[in-house]
Amino acid sequence: MGFLDHINRVLQSKINFTSLQQGKKEKNLLDPQNKTLNRTNLKNDTFQNANEVEKIGLTPKKFDNIAVTEPETLVNAQNLDYVKFIQRYANVISLTKAIKNNPNIQRILEENGLECKFEIENVTSIIESHLIPCAKMVESMYKKLGHKRSEEEFEILVKAALLHDIGKAFIPSEILNKKGKLTKSEREIVELHNKLSYEILKTTDLDPRIAQLALEHHDYENNLKRNAQNQVLTVADCYCALREDRPYKKPISFLGAKTILYDMGTNGKFDTKYISLCG
Repeated sequence: MGFLDHINRVLQSKINFTSLQQGKKEKNLLDPQNKTLNRTNLKNDTFQNANEVEKIGLTPKKFDNIAVTEPETLVNAQNLDYVKFIQRYANVISLTKAIKNNPNIQRILEENGLECKFEIENVTSIIESHLIPCAKMVESMYKKLGHKRSEEEFEILVKAALLHDIGKAFIPSEILNKKGKLTKSEREIVELHNKLSYEILKTTDLDPRIAQLALEHHDYENNLKRNAQNQVLTVADCYCALREDRPYKKPISFLGAKTILYDMGTNGKFDTKYISLCG
């Protein structure tokens, strides 16, 4: 039983992924014109542009665009580095190069009846909601282990957390956006994303261990046999997904998420010592 099965069983929720538009131009998450950053409450609207502020009669001495000039307020310095790192690999040039240099990507897609095309927004839309929180969680968990870990291992783990879902760029948006419960075949397509992440990352300049971690982050059946890095990433990914506000579910409480993880642990999916490190 995979992660989605556990979620469906516990929440009895319907999958309803965020709407994405086919072929839509890639957004710069740090662009102040990005409407996803705009606030509707004019009183606190720090993203209102200077001209609009003047039109409504507000003439502050200085107009600060928080998205650019005060990244610690919206996206702190570490987050900004993380965003740039993800976008280095989740962009049109990089993914086009991956398709050209690795025929396995097209083969996997064609074997599952899918076109060989990608949608960048499938990845950029989850940078702040999932990828960065997951990276921060693995940082926290890994440090709590109490073992002396090399900086190299730590860096590899964090990079894997930031890129483990890059393969979702190749999952059709009509499946990710489906309002109803996924069919078995649709779920199998969604679950291809870890293999696709692996094949994409193999074409990059990154350490091969990052690709391997991405490949295995949903393999709960064999998770207990793997090293600390694998288990930390798998648990962190699952925990963060449970705690997030997603279209098909509300955020699950800390206690609720831990309960689900421990339930999975008793069924041999996780080592409970890693679950205790979450939060």
